[in-house]
Amino acid sequence: MRSAPDDTQGLLPADLTIEEFCSYVVPGFWDKTELLTWPPDVFALVASLLLKSGAYCHAVSGWTRSLDASNLNEWINKTREIGGNWKLKPDPPPDKVCEWHRTLIAKKGDAVLAACDDHALCDALLHLCACADEACKNVGFHLSQTSPDKFLERASERLVVSQQKDGVSTLCSDRIRLSIMRVLPKLHTPQSGITIRSLTHHLALCPAGDVKAKWSECLSVSRHCLNLLLAPWPLRVTPAHFQSVPPERAVLPDVADFNAFFEFSPQSEPDADPLKYLVGLLSSAKRVVAGIDGVVFPELALTKDQYSRINAHLMSQNKFLICGVREPPSPDDGACKNYLQFDIPRGRGPTLTHPQSKHHRWRLDKRQIVQYGLGSCLDVEKNWWEHISIGSRDLHFVVLDHWLTVCPLICEDLARQDPVAEIVRAIGPNLVIALLMDGPQLPSRWPARYATVLADDPGSSVLTLTSLGMAELSRPPSMQNRSRAVALWKDAKTGEAVSIRLPRNADGIVLSLSRESGTELAADGRDDGGTTGYPTLSGIHFVSSSEYASISQPDERAPQLMR
Repeated sequence: MRSAPDDTQGLLPADLTIEEFCSYVVPGFWDKTELLTWPPDVFALVASLLLKSGAYCHAVSGWTRSLDASNLNEWINKTREIGGNWKLKPDPPPDKVCEWHRTLIAKKGDAVLAACDDHALCDALLHLCACADEACKNVGFHLSQTSPDKFLERASERLVVSQQKDGVSTLCSDRIRLSIMRVLPKLHTPQSGITIRSLTHHLALCPAGDVKAKWSECLSVSRHCLNLLLAPWPLRVTPAHFQSVPPERAVLPDVADFNAFFEFSPQSEPDADPLKYLVGLLSSAKRVVAGIDGVVFPELALTKDQYSRINAHLMSQNKFLICGVREPPSPDDGACKNYLQFDIPRGRGPTLTHPQSKHHRWRLDKRQIVQYGLGSCLDVEKNWWEHISIGSRDLHFVVLDHWLTVCPLICEDLARQDPVAEIVRAIGPNLVIALLMDGPQLPSRWPARYATVLADDPGSSVLTLTSLGMAELSRPPSMQNRSRAVALWKDAKTGEAVSIRLPRNADGIVLSLSRESGTELAADGRDDGGTTGYPTLSGIHFVSSSEYASISQPDERAPQLMR
């Protein structure tokens, strides 16, 4: 038997058969009843076939459902019933699941690319997809369940075991080739257009590749609101903090003459202590809100030592930490490190740590060198690349509550369509937090554009944060004055992007995020029961690290929000 092409994201041979394709995805099991005993495996097979054949479009074009139902609501109820029974008793699977699977087997000699013209096959695939999705409701959120659920427990176990074994999370069993396809929990379903992502509420089909998506359940308490303390450190950045790297020390010494490398290496100042600064912010925040759940620092904000001290302080106070960390050149390759840490306290247990390297080097061109006033340090005639190592491409999805799954990104990952964008859009995390080393966060600039893309599809809320030092260092020709806009917020519910600017007597921000529930529809007509959570902005408070500084007055708030 001929093998399917190793790149399942590429073009398929016109005569590639369904049997050849399915045998590639699920070798030795695709046509066995054993496959049907675990719904995520069935979803991986049928969704990948729907995607490769283009037959997923049949859901909105000419689908006459074979499942006996007089109207759409009745069909939805029957689909949920089959999915629920499949979840409760997967072995043996429901009769209808077996029937649709036999239809697939009967078509094994047909070409994959002809599947979209076969109504019976499309019907079977779409039904299997919908019922597997219904069977997997709440997967990835086992810790939020008040009663034992063996199916959800097994799903959570698969997410953990696959990550420990292979460094990447998947709901699938070992029958599904991890090098071909992964299946992960899902939060948002696109509400416009039609893609394979439009078909499900609970399961995401994720392509295999160099990005290792990792799912972590870190639920501890249930909250109606999340209070984040934004610490835009460092408060001061100067051109001297950007240093050129001698060619003999560059990680790529043979780059073209018009390319060069730089490092961000701010010198330590005796009075510049980020822990002291953070303690002051937390003290100020106590006078504003009931409590702080987590702290966010921008990209490259902390050295490894500073991070360790701040981590210890926050973990002891039961607050999570998302921060950008920098390390000096390593002896191995002579390059610096730029990564984020997402750390979550677990009471008496060990802290849950989620390190994530930056996936793209920052390139400073002439326009940016002028914008940040770096001409005294960097030659405007060259392209300057950030002198960092590019490590393993990990992407974390961390469940903090039953309505809140967070995905942190570093800078360019917000803007680049690859390699992480496809996975982010497939899973649709409720909240994306992008740590930036960037200028002011204004609605007219690039972070707002790409935040809007994710808010529109899949429906994620997006928070960006840069340092006050970088925001004030930036002065493009169009701006007469320096801006203190260090953060930007965009969600799918409230409209335009909100730029958040620090008043002169403040150097920190408390954001209150509340859940707004909504109903999303899959392309086949199934709704999610109004369970989708949209984090929305319900409070902005400015705080100061100085014990004696006053908190911004209410009448100062309005001009700070630039839409």
